[in-house]
Amino acid sequence: MKATVDGEWRSPVADAVGLKWGIPAGALRYWRSSAAHVFVLPPQGDAHSVLYARFAPAGSTAGARLERGAQLQARLSDADAPVAGLVRSGEGRPVELVPTPLGQVAACVVRRVDGEELDTDGLDAGAAAAWGGALAGFHQAAGALTSAVPQQQANVFARLMAHPDQDLREAAQILTLLTERLGPGPNVLGHGDFELDNLRWSQGRATCFDLDECGLMPAATDVASAVRDLLGSTPDVPEHPELLDAFLAGYQQSCGLAVTLEELQVHRAALSARQVLEAPAILDLDATVLEATGNGWLKELNDSLAGHYEDQRNIVLSTAQALAQVE
Repeated sequence: MKATVDGEWRSPVADAVGLKWGIPAGALRYWRSSAAHVFVLPPQGDAHSVLYARFAPAGSTAGARLERGAQLQARLSDADAPVAGLVRSGEGRPVELVPTPLGQVAACVVRRVDGEELDTDGLDAGAAAAWGGALAGFHQAAGALTSAVPQQQANVFARLMAHPDQDLREAAQILTLLTERLGPGPNVLGHGDFELDNLRWSQGRATCFDLDECGLMPAATDVASAVRDLLGSTPDVPEHPELLDAFLAGYQQSCGLAVTLEELQVHRAALSARQVLEAPAILDLDATVLEATGNGWLKELNDSLAGHYEDQRNIVLSTAQALAQVE
């Protein structure tokens, strides 16, 4: 993708996507790449105001997640749930499979969500409670659509028991027993990444976007994913205990479900374990490619990802150790 973007931040790949939505060639400008490539249509580019074209390779995990999330986002938007609006293509679809110079991609176009972006440093107990209530509201709005979304892959700790790292295997055994004792809890159609950077606030109401991680999951899994920054990296001592308590109180008040700290710890460890299992495929790059001239950015990215996955490994190990001591 980087090689297709010119000095004006345009790309023929984005142009191919834009055509499906009637966006003129050259109007979309590169914004960023993470789970998906994102190009922005500035306010002057279209009567729709600011739009974001998001796409990922069709047939890839990222492409499948984008397609699933866009379909759910469209259904929730049609039901007037507080999610970012999707612009349907010229053929009336919320997501398209588009042939491009780099191959077929799954693509959607999302409207910008106006409002305030909150972060942990600027959060107080009232805002944290509203955040928890907003996640409960998402679960309630999505509840009627659960049959339309597949369940996330389960038994992540069982899969981790086959890992070559002995420490991880032993941690997985401990966490499997804890998971069985706690039970799965009620399932919800979860957002999967209801963190503050995926929300915008207006008059105390949150609107969410980036539903790529959505799926049927235990409610505690979605809560644990949302509050990762409040939990921090030390499993037995939350980094922001007052804000975490307020979030959980807001969630319980809105939907009637209490989520305990122990449940959050185990489900957050499961999220980390899933990333540990995905790491080898993500980091599988030939050393000659990483060291090639002009690929310094790629080596930097690979090193950053390796550090991230090491952090996830440590969360799994430290959670198992802390909860085993409690037992």
